[in-house]
Amino acid sequence: MSKRTIVLLFILLFCCFAVKASADVSFINNIELHDKSITFTIHETYTFEDAVGFRADLDADDSGNVNASEVEVYRESYLLNHKAQFLEYVLIDNSSLPLEIDSTDLQFEGAEGLVDTSQLNVTTIVQYGANSTISEGNHSVWVLGHPLIDNMRFVLPAGMELVSYDGLDNASQSVQDGRVVLEGVSGIRSFMLEDKPAFEYAAYITMQKKSIYKNSFFLPLLIFIELILALAALYIYRINKINKIKKLNNSIP
Repeated sequence: MSKRTIVLLFILLFCCFAVKASADVSFINNIELHDKSITFTIHETYTFEDAVGFRADLDADDSGNVNASEVEVYRESYLLNHKAQFLEYVLIDNSSLPLEIDSTDLQFEGAEGLVDTSQLNVTTIVQYGANSTISEGNHSVWVLGHPLIDNMRFVLPAGMELVSYDGLDNASQSVQDGRVVLEGVSGIRSFMLEDKPAFEYAAYITMQKKSIYKNSFFLPLLIFIELILALAALYIYRINKINKIKKLNNSIP
């Protein structure tokens, strides 16, 4: 059994146990693809017992109250220890197009105060850079999923169109500011691995450069070109007609 197979099985088992163990946390993931970069934003919402547990992790001195310095210490430690892990969250072209992490950030809302069950929001922002463009040609995007992700949203680069997707339930597609947006609930993706069926919690999309005739400007441009050609043809016709009249007049003694 390959290392990738073991990792996928581990992730799937972990996610299944996570669903049973906790229903007091939810995630919203936003993956915005650009020309040569990706902005991956994870919004986490903790309530009830999960909110208590998270605040307890932040409360380094076990005082029952979380202060700003404890939040900052947790933030710095988390970003330092998890930076490499973020490279496993997103893959382009099955890792054939390498990504590197340009920056990471961790933001808290409602973290300070008593260790209680009130809502706690955590936002992780990872900025990836690519050494070649992903807004041309054909590309695939793989993003790690989780059964507690209520919404996973992909924003394709300008000029790219969606070809296919897998691992998203209740998916919908729209266009916002001229860019294709795909969103849905994180589901189980099925695929073949070493000629055997495999399953994982992950979303997998393929995209390609939009054909020029599919762009909104194509039809007006085509009409404009046809109009220019028609005017040019009319102009040539009139010039030829004038020249024939001149020749006819010159031939009369």
